[in-house]
Amino acid sequence: MSSLKILIVNDFASNASLFEKYLPCKVDVIYFDKHEVITSSKNPLFFEKKQFTYQVNKIKELSNNYDLFLCFGWLAAAICYLANVNYIMYFVDVYIDPEQRIRKKMSYLKKKLLLDLYKETLDCAKIVVSAHKYHTIPLKKYRNDVKEIFPYVDFEMFNGKAKKINLNHEKFIFFSPQRLEKIKGQHILWQAIKLAKSDFVVLQTDWGSKEYLEEISKNKPECVRLIPKIKREDMASYYVSVDALLGCISPAYAPGIEREAILSKIPVFCYSPIGFTDNDPFYTKSKDSKDIAEYIDRIVTDKEFRNNLISEQSAWIKNTFDSHKLSEKWMDVFKGALGNTNHYKTKIKFKFICKILKILRN
Repeated sequence: MSSLKILIVNDFASNASLFEKYLPCKVDVIYFDKHEVITSSKNPLFFEKKQFTYQVNKIKELSNNYDLFLCFGWLAAAICYLANVNYIMYFVDVYIDPEQRIRKKMSYLKKKLLLDLYKETLDCAKIVVSAHKYHTIPLKKYRNDVKEIFPYVDFEMFNGKAKKINLNHEKFIFFSPQRLEKIKGQHILWQAIKLAKSDFVVLQTDWGSKEYLEEISKNKPECVRLIPKIKREDMASYYVSVDALLGCISPAYAPGIEREAILSKIPVFCYSPIGFTDNDPFYTKSKDSKDIAEYIDRIVTDKEFRNNLISEQSAWIKNTFDSHKLSEKWMDVFKGALGNTNHYKTKIKFKFICKILKILRN
C-alpha cells in the first residue's frame, strides 16, 4: 500500500498536502483554475480548457498513472464518472445534496438531466465518504453505505508558534477568514456585531458568493475591516496575531478555519446546533442576534472565559482529530476501493452527456 498513487480532483482545504503528510501515499492534485489561496499542493496540475470533453479526456489520459481518484465536489466526480476511472467521493462542504447544486433559473429539462447525472455519479463511486453525520443524512437518500471520516487538521502548521504580524490595531481583534455566504449565517453574525456593546474590530476576508457579497456589504458594521484573501501558508501567522476567531453561524459542525484556530491557541466562536461530536465545546444557545451579541461581548471582556474556551476546545480537537486514527480509517477506505471489483457501467452515452453538459454550462 506504500506505493499507492492518488489524484485528487478539485482539492478543498489543502487535503493533498495533509494526505501526503499523514499517509504512506503519493498524492497529486488537478485543479479547475489557478488560485493562489487554494492552490497549495507542491506540483499542481490544471485543466487547461473549460470544455467538459477535454476535462473527461484529461482524466482518461491520467488514469494509468494513478490507482485512485479522490473527488471533491459534484462536477469533479461527474468528470471521473464519465472517464470511467476508479473514484471515491469525499464531501466536506455545505452543498451536499445534489439538488442544492442546481441553479434555480435552469429549465426543468436541464435540472432533470443534471440531477440524473449527479445521482448516477454518486451511485457509481466506489466509496462515498462524508466529513460529518450532518453531511451523511442527505447522501443516504441515494446510498446507505456512506462512511464518515473527520477531516485532517495540520497539527504541524497550526501549533501556535508561527511568527506574529503587525495588524495595526490596539483594540480586541476578531479574525473571520471564511467566505461570506448566506448559508453560513453571515447576516446574522453581522447583526450581532452591531448589537454588541464591547469595543473590537473584525478582520473579514473580502470574498464570497457574488450576489450575496454585494448585498451584505451594503450593511457592513463599522468595526468590520475587509481584507484580501489570505494564502494558506500565511494563515498560521494571522491566527497567532489576533485575539479570537469569529466563525460560522449556520453549519452544524466546526469548519476548517475553526479547527486551525483552535490549534493556534486562540478562542473560537462557532455556532454548533447539531454538534460535530456529542461534546464539542462550541456555542449552541441561540441563533438570535441579541444572544450572539452577548456571547461576543463575553469573549471580548472576560479573559478567564477566553482561557477556559481555549482549554476546552484544544482538548476536544486533539482527541477528535487524532491523525493516527484518521489515517487508519483512510487506509481502510483505499483498500476497500481497490478491492471493490464491482465496476459500474456508464449508463449514459459519453458524447450525448457531454453535449448536455455544455448546454447546462451556458
